[in-house]
Amino acid sequence: MDAGKLRKVAEQVLALAAKAAPEAEAQVWLSAGRAANTRFARNEITSTGDVADTALSIALAFGKRHASTSTNQLDPASLRAAVDQAARLARLAPEDPERMPVLGPQRYGKAPPAWDVATERLGAEARAQAAAAAIAAGKGARLVVAGFHEHWASRSVTATSAGLRAAHAATGAELTVTARTEDGTGSGWAGAASHRAADVDAQAVVKAAVDKGVRSARPRRLEPGRVTVVLEPAAVGELLGFYVAAADARAADEGRSFFSRPGGGTRLGEKLFPDAVTLRSDFADPELPVAPFDGEGLPRVATTWIDRGAVAVLRTSRFWAAKQGRTPTADPGAHQLVGGSAATPEALLAGVTRGVLITRFWYTRWVDPQSILITGLTRDGVFLIENGQVVAPVNNFRFNESPVTMLANADAMTRATYRLPGGGWRVPALRTHEFNLASISDAV
Repeated sequence: MDAGKLRKVAEQVLALAAKAAPEAEAQVWLSAGRAANTRFARNEITSTGDVADTALSIALAFGKRHASTSTNQLDPASLRAAVDQAARLARLAPEDPERMPVLGPQRYGKAPPAWDVATERLGAEARAQAAAAAIAAGKGARLVVAGFHEHWASRSVTATSAGLRAAHAATGAELTVTARTEDGTGSGWAGAASHRAADVDAQAVVKAAVDKGVRSARPRRLEPGRVTVVLEPAAVGELLGFYVAAADARAADEGRSFFSRPGGGTRLGEKLFPDAVTLRSDFADPELPVAPFDGEGLPRVATTWIDRGAVAVLRTSRFWAAKQGRTPTADPGAHQLVGGSAATPEALLAGVTRGVLITRFWYTRWVDPQSILITGLTRDGVFLIENGQVVAPVNNFRFNESPVTMLANADAMTRATYRLPGGGWRVPALRTHEFNLASISDAV
């Protein structure tokens, strides 16, 4: 369904809402697109899927009472039923003291193209070729390979009874590959993502995963402790997600956050990290494009969250901004950690007398939100570094660490060229010190 048809349906739903509940505020979200994938495991393709879907949500509010309903049926009867159900539920809902009015007309910045025709047209044959290349490489190295290759194309619109109208179109593609040793002692992983399928270099992903898998076999035992680590981009992005989740202005103002200052106030403006650490979001980043608006329709703007080591901005909801007399911040949709040193991966290793190289983390969970302490496991390639060289694979670890400490102790980063699969991040690899590898894990 093209953008014109989506807008037409959105207007139709708003008209139905105005007729059924003229005193209500309304917002419509409508998206239509296609997603396709190929999954492979144990050196063979196991499944493939191709799904086209349309999704509509309508939210109605009577003052502070509000509710929403969703459907993927766009015939007139189904649209009327969705509107009627939202109205019934909203009238029954308890009052929400933090409910904000729907937005009226907004002005959005010019977003770079996020739609790629070749990605939209990508088919099962291209996915199968990538899977076949991974399987062949795995067999050649006596590894057991698994992976997931997916791509999608989606158009979306949102509209409100107060006059907001916004639309966006985007495509995306991702490939992840895991290569495990036949004896189960080692594993390697690599992945890539882009809004352009042509930028997902399947050959490079496969080579990296297979190389890690081969080198990770029969790891030696290394005792846990606080060590110097070189974190590859996937590991960095995993921890940074927790920093972003914690960087909330309301929690800081109310004294229940890492960003709360003891005795009152917040840590805005406080320098916590080295000068090289800058965290930005920019919907106009051509390599990480997102819609110029968030889910409410609030305009996204380029924002520096950490500026040369200092906490510069905390995320502020519309409700909290209104209560505190501030400007709200739109959900950014994507982030980039800017590495000030622009070191090469080899330079990160060269600065380590003894340490550990970590491919990625998984099963990461909160331990203490007030200190942003996170626990998780290393996975898919952990290696001992001695005198600037990777010398041997080692066992996996459970870590207990905070992204704040990771950034505070970082002394070198690569350029942020890596786009993280499964999330809106462009991140570097980095070297940091005193990283708490708390215990040995049997994970592979």
